[in-house]
Amino acid sequence: MKLTIQKPLSYLFAPLLAMSLAFGLSAWPKDAEAHKGHAGSMITFMKTKAALKAMLPKGAKIVKRKQPLKEDAVEWAEKTYGVELDDEVYSYYLASDKKGGATLGAAYITQARYRHGDLKIAVGIDAENTITQAAILGINEKYVVDFDGNVGTGLIGDYAGLSLEELIAKEDELASSDKATREFATAVRDAAVLLAAFMHTAK
Repeated sequence: MKLTIQKPLSYLFAPLLAMSLAFGLSAWPKDAEAHKGHAGSMITFMKTKAALKAMLPKGAKIVKRKQPLKEDAVEWAEKTYGVELDDEVYSYYLASDKKGGATLGAAYITQARYRHGDLKIAVGIDAENTITQAAILGINEKYVVDFDGNVGTGLIGDYAGLSLEELIAKEDELASSDKATREFATAVRDAAVLLAAFMHTAK
């Protein structure tokens, strides 16, 4: 008599499950790229050079720095302004006096996700942590209407001259606004506090 050993169903379906998981995992990045492709190409409203010229003092020495945000700077930002920053490596522009070397201001250009595309912004502050300018440098074509009709494009005058305290209050006030307005306000706040943290630790 031949003995037949019945294998559990889990044994039979395990290979199929593994194949399904592998297929699903490999498909996710492709799906993300497909969604991003639907956003259209990046539309540029303002060049980096023009943004820096508008945000940093004329005649200053401008140096591009790439450095990590130290733990004490992260703690300072959270304690002083209630903003949580990541202790990562950032690239930003520092303006200093050509003769004395005193710090005059700083600017940060970054790109953040917006829906299925990207939002490129620039923010500048002076030595007193006042916003010199904030700008939308670019956005994917599909979402231009979101910003053009609500926030604006290029230099956004509503932010120039605000102290960090006023900027944070403004971001809180806009919490119930449209998505473009909210996300730009938050991005400007985070960028400005990041610059202030770097300048604070440089003192």
